[in-house]
Amino acid sequence: MKNLLTALLIVMVTMAANVHAQEAAPPGQIGVSPSMLELSIGSEPVNESLRLFNLKKTPTKVKVEVYNWTLDDNNEVKLLPPTEQSLDQWMLINPTAFTLEPGKSQVVRLSVRPPVKPDPGEHRALIYFIEESMAENAADEEKKPVEVLFKLGVGVYANANPVKRSSTLTSFSFDKSGNSLKAAITNSGNVHTRLTGSYSIWKKDDFPGIQNAEKFVKAENPEKNPDGLVASGQLNQTPVLPGNTRTIITQLPTLTRSGSYIVAVSGELGDKKIEKTYPVSR
Repeated sequence: MKNLLTALLIVMVTMAANVHAQEAAPPGQIGVSPSMLELSIGSEPVNESLRLFNLKKTPTKVKVEVYNWTLDDNNEVKLLPPTEQSLDQWMLINPTAFTLEPGKSQVVRLSVRPPVKPDPGEHRALIYFIEESMAENAADEEKKPVEVLFKLGVGVYANANPVKRSSTLTSFSFDKSGNSLKAAITNSGNVHTRLTGSYSIWKKDDFPGIQNAEKFVKAENPEKNPDGLVASGQLNQTPVLPGNTRTIITQLPTLTRSGSYIVAVSGELGDKKIEKTYPVSR
């Protein structure tokens, strides 16, 4: 039996479930840029490219697969069978298999060519870059120690006119028991929507106000941040797909010291600005 451990890393839109995590190299030390593609499609072909980076000191054998997908009720990726209107059936990818040398990169080109008129709205595909064993035969495979292989996913969103963007923030709250922020979002449009923005946690007596708090979080030099800023991060940007209502949860870091704090949120959903503050005691 093959002695392999496969580690799955899905980078979307994501799925940022938290998009800011996409900036770091995955466990297999393989990077991809961009981490998501959003295209406009019609009757003419649309061409794009991705670049895969090997940050390891050994060669990596990669194959490329494309799937139709959605998100389930738990905001987890669910692969779907292809249809006449699914983006995976309209994509040509080259190359679909290659060996990536240490410290090198590989451009993967894709072309979207719908053989039928796309329905209005969003069409989605998930491009997987899958690491394969470098063993030359089964006997070599059995002798190798446990390896961690990667499966890196890039979400592709292709929009066909007319595009309708319509989303509603039903509620936004701080869950004290779960130490998290919860955004209930309804998407009545025909393309995905997502919450964007950031949070910051401050010592109560040092809180500079919501507008100043946002400026510090966006500052390019975090070393100049005031002592009262305890932690900050990006809001969970998991997309809410057309026709869905979802609760998007942003997990906050645990406060290790007793005291009174303020959690400040600055974000946007579509053209709606979100500014919230929540007192927290530990």
